[in-house]
Amino acid sequence: MVQFYLLSILLNILAGLILVMLSPLSQKETASVPATVEDSDPLAEDDPFADVETAGSASSEGVQKTGGAVQMLTQVDSKLFRLVVGILSVFVGLMKLLSVYRNDVPVIGDLLPAVAGFAGGATLLIDYYLSTTSEETNLPSFVQAVLVDGRKYVGIGCLAVAVLHFLFPGVVLF
Repeated sequence: MVQFYLLSILLNILAGLILVMLSPLSQKETASVPATVEDSDPLAEDDPFADVETAGSASSEGVQKTGGAVQMLTQVDSKLFRLVVGILSVFVGLMKLLSVYRNDVPVIGDLLPAVAGFAGGATLLIDYYLSTTSEETNLPSFVQAVLVDGRKYVGIGCLAVAVLHFLFPGVVLF
């Protein structure tokens, strides 16, 4: 179906970008980030003009200081968004195996996009699980090596398969 073809490409690109560009959720929880600039730099001086308003602006209260791109990156970096993308990637990967696109060879015709969707979605789901669990989790060595430690490679693979699947829709395996 054409819908799953489009969803496969979009979700593989999205999962690939998340895996390549953003750090794992489990690392964010353990990393300590300084709360303020003063805490991180003991030699930082106070701004003497901090209380002076600039000409032409009535008040800075209630005005949002971040742009649309910054807001979008913070939303993409949330746990819920990654969980939804992971679930949808696995679901669309399963549906790519079950549905055929334009008289294509069943199962084999969309094998790489389906595997990329499974791998990208599973990596995002495992990352979400590891960041939310309070227990120590021992994953199998293969899963740890490929999906957790090699998450950047899975992301690059998702991006490559999505681009190839978009450019060559009728080729077997893409």
